[in-house]
Amino acid sequence: MFQKRMSIILMFTLLLLTTIANRHITQASSTATVYIDPPEITGLTPGENFTISASVANVSNLAGWEFRLYFLSRVIYVTDAQEGPFLKNIRNTIFLKANVTNNYNTTHGLVYLACALLGTGHGADGSGTLATINFTIVGGGETPLHLPQNETKLLDSTPMPPGPQRIPHTTTDGYVYVKPIGVHDIAIRLTTTSKTIVGQGYPLSINVTTHNKGNFTETFNLTVYCNTTTIETQTITLPNGTSTITTFTWNTTGLAKGNYTISAYASPVPDEVYTPDNTFKVNGAVCMTKPGDVDGDRDVDLYDVVKMCSVYGVKKGDQKYEANSDVNNDEKIDLYDVVIACSHYGETV
Repeated sequence: MFQKRMSIILMFTLLLLTTIANRHITQASSTATVYIDPPEITGLTPGENFTISASVANVSNLAGWEFRLYFLSRVIYVTDAQEGPFLKNIRNTIFLKANVTNNYNTTHGLVYLACALLGTGHGADGSGTLATINFTIVGGGETPLHLPQNETKLLDSTPMPPGPQRIPHTTTDGYVYVKPIGVHDIAIRLTTTSKTIVGQGYPLSINVTTHNKGNFTETFNLTVYCNTTTIETQTITLPNGTSTITTFTWNTTGLAKGNYTISAYASPVPDEVYTPDNTFKVNGAVCMTKPGDVDGDRDVDLYDVVKMCSVYGVKKGDQKYEANSDVNNDEKIDLYDVVIACSHYGETV
């Protein structure tokens, strides 16, 4: 009898342990996951395009999401991102492309997206696509499609107060592999001007930073423009993996006063696949005006003289150096600049 009773107790104990274990397995498997689909991209070559999905699985009451996806820009470039159907199948949404760039830093690109349901009510349950992202292969090698868990948010539809709550989840990266081959790729990283206001007839310096992202030494033409008119073209030879700053001089003699857009263009080298980054436009226009109009309000008056006098004696490299007040570009603000301004005092554009 004792042995029979012990057998029954043992059987129930094993049954209880099995039930508890199954419950833990079920709970673990139901944890929400944000992942890349397909998990691996292989067999593509430079110039080809592909699309991945950022998806979610096993989520309950999802009302909003946000993620950052990082990738190596020497291998792939992002071309676009679109909202997936998972939330908008519930009701209207707001979709934000917070930052979609191939130049997040010197090595990586970034896809930063967010989406939320509009109105009130229960969120989305189950699994589905949050967003689709299009890429172009630009070089050989490999890159993860990295979704840092601490930069991914899932929120539920808990009403106020207390308001939306975070949904615990995990993330799973994707992976892209491209057979290493020779890559030709020139990019313009930055274009700057020595000043934003220039007196008519005085020169303006334009600095262009180019980078050879490929595997070969390249020779190419680099051209700068004011609006659509060529300012100057220089031939550049740049070893692979290096950058250089090239300085151009814009002679403004004889040009009409007004606002000009400055841009630079690197001619594509043979077999270069991706060329959108061969062009760089300066952010903001350069104002060509009367010499001495250092505040750009289209006249030379007391405000300009006072502004110049406030930095009188300052040289380039000093903290207070103001390039727009250095009318004659001699890298210091002195009597020559003041005399130039005074010689045009009272004139308007």
